[in-house]
Amino acid sequence: MSCCGSTHFCDNFVFFTNIALPLQAWNSPSSKLCTRVSWKKSTLFFWLETNRYAENAAHRRQIYSYKSRWTASLQPGRNSVDDESAWLTFAAIDYLQDWLKPEHRVFEYGGGGSTLFFCQRAAFVATVENNKDWFQTLTAKLREKGYQNWEGYYAEGEPLTDPAEVDIANPNHFASAAPSLENHSFERYAKTIDHYPEATFDLILVDGRSRPACVQAAIPHLKSGGLLVLDNAERPYYTAAFKQVFADQFEVIMDQRFPCVYVPQFTITLILKKK
Repeated sequence: MSCCGSTHFCDNFVFFTNIALPLQAWNSPSSKLCTRVSWKKSTLFFWLETNRYAENAAHRRQIYSYKSRWTASLQPGRNSVDDESAWLTFAAIDYLQDWLKPEHRVFEYGGGGSTLFFCQRAAFVATVENNKDWFQTLTAKLREKGYQNWEGYYAEGEPLTDPAEVDIANPNHFASAAPSLENHSFERYAKTIDHYPEATFDLILVDGRSRPACVQAAIPHLKSGGLLVLDNAERPYYTAAFKQVFADQFEVIMDQRFPCVYVPQFTITLILKKK
């Protein structure tokens, strides 16, 4: 880290990227809450994330172009369902918004604001969701909005017979690292897409449970020229099993970290185009 991103202690003050605060303020209970909430919504935090992840000058400029939208998305009351927005990086949202056509067919693992986003823009959207309460809420929201081009599936996880043998990176284990779901299999969830023939979908979003298993199940159902979108691809185990598959069968459209809507941290929404 450069000197401007260092922390320096001097007498009773902490100097952090040219901002001085009393040392006792950093140690107080209220400062800890501020650190968790306000700090990560600050311009300073945005600058640090940019400095950490920008790969070159062009990437840095693109990141900064999202600053005002990032700040606005973190305001109280903002959420993806009310905004009818996909919960992805701003770069991915913009790309998909331009790419989608009215005749496209979309499948998504994990529903929410993205469901509404796709229903606005595509001919058909299918969603599988593992949380029953959220599935019912989403269904009601789509009915309220009057969307007729959506088909939803509810598929909860099922208890594993031998949790000790599970590898969350192995797509054949159908596992999830989510708290309280580690000992469940999401095989039925991942294979929900098998309701449809191969090469049915123009876009498949993987943004739910057991993402390696969902990627594996999704690939045969994606048309040539279609997009595979994997959110939070900064988590290495999501892609570990597919390095060669991605190299052989896909063209990389987007794989950099960018500001993400509704969360402070920069993330990767991986977008691949099937050859």
